[in-house]
Amino acid sequence: MRIVSALAVVCLLASSIFADAPTQSVYNKIKIRFPKNEAADRRMVDKDVDLVFDDAAKRLTTRGEYLPLDIRYDQVEKVVFDVSVHMRGGAMSQVVGGVVGAAMAAQRVHDYWFLIQYKDGDATKTYLMEVDKDHAEEFIAHARTIFPDKVQETPVLIGGDVEKNTLADLQSKHDVEVDKKTHPLPEPKSDKALVVVACPSLAARYAGKGIQFKLHANDKVIAVNKWGTYAFAYLEPGNYKLVSQTENANGFDVQLEAGKEYYFFQNTFMGAWKARTGLSQQSKERVLQEINGSFYSDWKRK
Repeated sequence: MRIVSALAVVCLLASSIFADAPTQSVYNKIKIRFPKNEAADRRMVDKDVDLVFDDAAKRLTTRGEYLPLDIRYDQVEKVVFDVSVHMRGGAMSQVVGGVVGAAMAAQRVHDYWFLIQYKDGDATKTYLMEVDKDHAEEFIAHARTIFPDKVQETPVLIGGDVEKNTLADLQSKHDVEVDKKTHPLPEPKSDKALVVVACPSLAARYAGKGIQFKLHANDKVIAVNKWGTYAFAYLEPGNYKLVSQTENANGFDVQLEAGKEYYFFQNTFMGAWKARTGLSQQSKERVLQEINGSFYSDWKRK
C-alpha cells in the first residue's frame, strides 16, 4: 500500500509538472521592419518587439509598442527565411566617433530575416522581422516544427570583387530623381527577364540621399539607386555579369530566363572615400517588402 501510495503521489506531481510546463516560447531580441506610413512617409524603420509562439493556443503574437501581431498558426500561408549583409548602421558609430566609431561602422552585419505571409479575412498580409543572430538557428528550427510545409528558404547569392576598370559603362553619368509620390511596381513580361534591385537604407534619415549605386548588366548600366530607393529593368534572356558599382565593383554571373523574375540588393559597406557596395540575390518576398518602404529611382543617362 505504501508503494502504491508513493507511486500515486509521484504521478500526481508529474501531472502537475506537465500541466504547468510552459507552452510559450518568447524571443525578446526581435526587430520588426516596416514603412513608417505608406501614405505619408514610406521610409523603413526598425523597432524592438518580443515574439511569442504559443503552442497551446496555436497563436503567434508580438509584445511591443509598434505594429502588433496576433494571429493563429493556421492563418500563416508562407514562411520565408532570408539573410542579408551590410555595414553597421544607426547612430552609435557616429556618437562614438573617431577611430573606434569608424571601426564599429566598418563591421559587417548579417541580418537573419523571418517573413510571414498570412490571411487576414479576405486580405493577404506580410510581416517582416529580424531575428537576433545568436538565436537564429534555434528560432528557425522552432519555426520549422510549427510550419513544416510552409517554410521557404531561398539561397542567397553574394557577389565577389570585380575589377572596376573592366566595366564598359564605367564612365557613364546619370541623373537620379527620387520619386516620393508615385510608386510603380514591376510586372513580369513573358519574353523578357525582370531584374528588380533595391538599395536598403541603413537608417530612415538617409533614404533618398547619398551617392549613386549603379547596376551594370554586361556592358551597360541598367539601374541607378540611392539609399532607400529601388529600380527595375527588363533584359533579353541570356548570360549576364551583374555588377553593383560605387567606389568599388561587386557582382556575379547569372543566367536570366524569359518570363522569370530576379531580385537583388545593393548593400552598403564602408569605403575609403565613399561607400562601397556589394550585390546579393535575395528572395522575392524580402525585396518586395523593402521596396514597399522605398522610393522609386527615376534615373536617366546624361
